[in-house]
Amino acid sequence: MSTKRFANLMQGKDTAIVISRKQDFLVSEWYTYWIENFKATTVKKGTLESYDKIFHLYIEPFLGDRRLSEVTSQEIQVFYNELAKNDYSKSTITLIHALVTNMFRHAYRLELIQKNPIEHIILPRGRQKKERHVLTREEQEILLRYLVGNEIEELVIFALATGMRLGEITGLTWENVDFEKNEVNVKEILKKDPNGNFYKDVPKTSKSLRTIPILPQIAGRLQKLKKFQDRKRLAGRMPRANEYEALGRLVFTRPDGSPYSDLQLCRLLKRIVTEINRDDIAFPKITPHCLRHTFATRALENGISAKVVQEFLGHSSVKMTLDLYTHVMHHTKAEEMQKMSELF
Repeated sequence: MSTKRFANLMQGKDTAIVISRKQDFLVSEWYTYWIENFKATTVKKGTLESYDKIFHLYIEPFLGDRRLSEVTSQEIQVFYNELAKNDYSKSTITLIHALVTNMFRHAYRLELIQKNPIEHIILPRGRQKKERHVLTREEQEILLRYLVGNEIEELVIFALATGMRLGEITGLTWENVDFEKNEVNVKEILKKDPNGNFYKDVPKTSKSLRTIPILPQIAGRLQKLKKFQDRKRLAGRMPRANEYEALGRLVFTRPDGSPYSDLQLCRLLKRIVTEINRDDIAFPKITPHCLRHTFATRALENGISAKVVQEFLGHSSVKMTLDLYTHVMHHTKAEEMQKMSELF
C-alpha cells in the first residue's frame, strides 16, 4: 500500500478495491484488499503500520507479483530459508510468518484459493537475538552524572525508575500522574505515522494498561518539572506546545514543547555516550529499551518478585519476565538458597 493510500485509509477515506471472488489476483493485490476490507476496522492503527512495514520490506519483494493461487508451500519454505541464510533473526521470521499465515488463511476461508500453502511450513531457526544490554550499577551512576543539565535528564531518570516503554513515557500526560498517591497510570502510547504525524494509540495488550508506583524522589522531580513547564508556557518559551495540544499535556517534551520521537531520543542518547567515551571512559552503546531492561534487572536484584516486576513492565505473563531475565533470576535463586544453609 502506498504512503498516500495508507494516509487516506487512516483518515477514514474509502479506498477499498472491490475484487471478484473468482478473480485470480496477485499477492500484493490481495494484501491491499485484505487490509482495507478486513483489518482496517479491527486492529489498532499501530498494528496496521507494522503490517505495512513487514509486507513491503520483506514479503512483497519475494511474493508480491505472484498469483495468489499459484503460491506453493515449497515457495514459502524457500522464502523463509533464505531469510534465515541471510542472518535474519528468529523473531523477525516469526513476525513475517504470522502476517503471511493470516493473509493466506483468510484467502482460503473465502475460497479464493483451493489449498492453504502455509499448512506444512517449518520455520527455520534463524539468528538468535543478541543478549539485551543492561547497564551495570557503575555504568548507571556514570550515565546519571553525565545527564545533569541535559534536556533528556528527567526522561531518562524516569525510565530507569519505572521501566516503562518508550512510547508510554513520551505519551504520558500530566493528567495520568497522581501526585497524591505517587503513581502513574499507563493508558496510551505515543506513535508516529508514515507521514511523520504524532498520534495516540492504545498500549500493546490489556496487561500494558497498568498503574505504576513511583518513588517519592521521582514524584518530587516530576513536580519540579511541571512547575518549570508551566512557567515556560506562560512566558511563551514553548512555542510548539499548542501545536500538539490534541495529544494532551505531555510530561516529557522537547524544549520547544514538541513531542520526542524514538529517533530523536536515540540520537540524544548517542551524543551522551559519545561525550562519556570522549573522557576515556569505555561506555557501551545504549538505547531507550536498554533503560527498561536496566530497571527490570535492578528490581529483581533488589528482591522484588518476578510477578511484581511483570506487572511493572506490563508483560502478558510472568513466564515472559522470567524468560527475559533468566541471568538475573539464576543469581537471585542462588542467593535465596543460601538462606537455607542454617538448616544443615
